[in-house]
Amino acid sequence: MIFSVPKMTCGHCISAIEKGVKAKGPSAVIATDLDLYLVTVQSTLEQAAVRQTIVDAGYDASAA
Repeated sequence: MIFSVPKMTCGHCISAIEKGVKAKGPSAVIATDLDLYLVTVQSTLEQAAVRQTIVDAGYDASAA
């Protein structure tokens, strides 16, 4: 799953997103690209659940 997260600008943002996703899916593999504002998640969680987790962490997210 790839999400566009336009307000992700720093390491704190990445940490908040990763912490939230890992809390719901501990085995999730997360990669981020600050330059492109993208978060890639490999997980057994549903895409909507991952998106909601990113939103709950305080960031707008949409499928990329």
